[in-house]
Amino acid sequence: MDMFDTGPPFAGLDALTESTLTFEQPLHERVRLLLRMETLIERFRQASLDGRDFDHHHALMVLVDIYSLAGRVDVKRELMGEIERQIANLNRLATQPGVDQERLTLTMQGQRRLLGRLEDQVGALDQRIKGNEFFTSIRQRTALPGGACDFDLPIYHYWLSQPAAAREALLLEWFQPLDTVAEAITQVLTFMRAAGAPRHVTGHDGYYEQSLDTNYAWQLIRVSVAADLQCYPEISAGRQRFTVRFLDPGDFHERPRIVARDIPFQLTCCAI
Repeated sequence: MDMFDTGPPFAGLDALTESTLTFEQPLHERVRLLLRMETLIERFRQASLDGRDFDHHHALMVLVDIYSLAGRVDVKRELMGEIERQIANLNRLATQPGVDQERLTLTMQGQRRLLGRLEDQVGALDQRIKGNEFFTSIRQRTALPGGACDFDLPIYHYWLSQPAAAREALLLEWFQPLDTVAEAITQVLTFMRAAGAPRHVTGHDGYYEQSLDTNYAWQLIRVSVAADLQCYPEISAGRQRFTVRFLDPGDFHERPRIVARDIPFQLTCCAI
């Protein structure tokens, strides 16, 4: 395939219908980390707002995953590094024709404010749960299959019997150190996703291949396909090219089959 035009900066995505499924492929470990954190944070927020004890159980399990991930990787440092990189690249856009200078200035100001807030945040992200015996006991027991049963953790069983408002308040207290990080992740990924120009392309016999212009720092590939086509993409990407192979999931009892028909889809390659 030929090289392609990335379109104007912040071209944004075309309006997608509710029946469209979007799949993303990160091209760097930092982007992979941010996408994982984004997914976990969205799950936590949804579950914590639902009032049932089962929902709050799920919210707490997700929070355990968030802090486990944050304990293995310095999320705040990686996030600040990405914001600094975006600011530097946005600054270079100022000299290019066709760029909305006012919008670009506002964007960079917002990025710098967010960077400053991350720099000013004092203490580790796990400061609220570090040394908390209740949280630690839950994290230790849930590492075992079925380890959060009432006979294993009677205090947890008691907590789940408390009013929903009290449970939600504790969950949000434990999440509070992550508030700025969560906002920064949302902003960074929003800019990243909007930095590509969506194009309508076709995977012939369920297969598409594209070269990547190495003059750009690519971060993310997005593939949007109509749900009624009853297929999903597997994206394989390197530094110079990527491929998209569409598969038919069938009835989920047998191995997915490679699609042998043309599949129209929307492709967005994001670089900022």
